[in-house]
Amino acid sequence: MDRTGYGGAEGRGGAGTGRSGAGPDGIGAGSPLSKGVVRPDRRVTMRRLGVPHDVAALARHVWIPRWDLPAGEVLAQPVLEYPGTNVVIEPAAAALYGPQRGLSTIDLRGRSWGVGILLRPAAGTILTGRHMDEVAGATHDVPSGGRLVPAVRAVMEGEPADPGPAVDTAVDEAVVSQVTEWLRQFTIDEEGLLINAIVDDVESDPTLTRVADIAARFSMGQRRLQRICWRRIGYSPKWLINRRRLQEAAAVLRDDPHVQLADMAHEFGYSDQAHFAREFAAVIGTPPGAYRAQAGG
Repeated sequence: MDRTGYGGAEGRGGAGTGRSGAGPDGIGAGSPLSKGVVRPDRRVTMRRLGVPHDVAALARHVWIPRWDLPAGEVLAQPVLEYPGTNVVIEPAAAALYGPQRGLSTIDLRGRSWGVGILLRPAAGTILTGRHMDEVAGATHDVPSGGRLVPAVRAVMEGEPADPGPAVDTAVDEAVVSQVTEWLRQFTIDEEGLLINAIVDDVESDPTLTRVADIAARFSMGQRRLQRICWRRIGYSPKWLINRRRLQEAAAVLRDDPHVQLADMAHEFGYSDQAHFAREFAAVIGTPPGAYRAQAGG
């Protein structure tokens, strides 16, 4: 898995904003909705599993991609990452990736797999001991990953060449167990809980279209909000709003061939269609109409 400005495949997320149907052990059985991968490809299978509740303030979920491509083919997957770091473990590499300001690209080749941990906004500073404006957009060693990386590789490398669904499930849940034990060494802090709540509200409430709206929601001044976002996300609260809007817009364009661009601009809080189109093209690299046509919408 080669990366061009890659901050993790989920969000990278192919990540989602929530967890689906957790079982009695707190491990999600299904795949939460993801808006991170802006050009999904059916040849890449992705399983996303939630984590137990006691570490849910540190990680959104574990994501496990598998792919099998013809010799010589390179599949480029552009990603609009979520506001959190990713730990990614592969057969020959492992790292923590800070989120990118714009679009990142993952190049997939051959037959392989990866294990990703989409971390919550609070986690980056807790794991690295650094402000996120020093971490975002760059690649770092996996913090305290000495036992995690070989343990995950041992589980994944023991998978049969052509596993069935039952084998996949057993392997994946064994991976989640290793990740959970690793996460339990870290302790959440009050500001971490606050930034998690801020990001949750921005991602789930489309009425939050201005920095002033977020500040009012959390009863704080805009300067304090700016400082917290730079410290714990690595980018401004305006970036946070725009990231959610563009992820949502790309998903709508892929799924709904009939929606009008002017209606979308209004729904996502842009001043007009031209403003929406400029911002979408600047980040995604393609105007909204062309993106929808290429996606088959």
